[in-house]
Amino acid sequence: MPKVLIIDDEEFTVDMLQTFLQMSGFETVGAYNGEDGIVLTQIESPDVIILDLMLPDLEGYDVCRRLRGFPQTANLPILILSARTTQVDKDRALSAGADAYLTKPVQFPQLLIDLHKLLSTPRAPQAAPISEAPTNETLLSVDGATLTDKPLANDYADKSSTSSADHALP
Repeated sequence: MPKVLIIDDEEFTVDMLQTFLQMSGFETVGAYNGEDGIVLTQIESPDVIILDLMLPDLEGYDVCRRLRGFPQTANLPILILSARTTQVDKDRALSAGADAYLTKPVQFPQLLIDLHKLLSTPRAPQAAPISEAPTNETLLSVDGATLTDKPLANDYADKSSTSSADHALP
């Protein structure tokens, strides 16, 4: 079962995508900001990332560039899902290393098509197994950043329920 990491600051969007993708046979993990998303990428080893451009701590472009800078994630498929609709934004995302770009509101059939296409595209092998990846402390010391106090989205995921009320933040 392919694993999708969703990085988006909107709780409703993360919950909606997690529900839809789980019903479509994907495993999901969510993060509400860029820093947590970068760390979760190292911990969870997703097969593909869905990334918003407008995050509270980093722009999605920066998250994309940083992920491309780590040998373990340099070839990881990244799909941008954003409310930004201009060609300039799309070009900038692709230049930052994104592999695909969809706009919100997302059409689920197109999202599935793009995810399957990204997952079936041959990629260069990862530089090192995740067990040899930098630790959270190493990742955080690269930019001197620390994880936010806001819990990760998957801390609230209740695998037995898809109700968004079950995923409420404190």
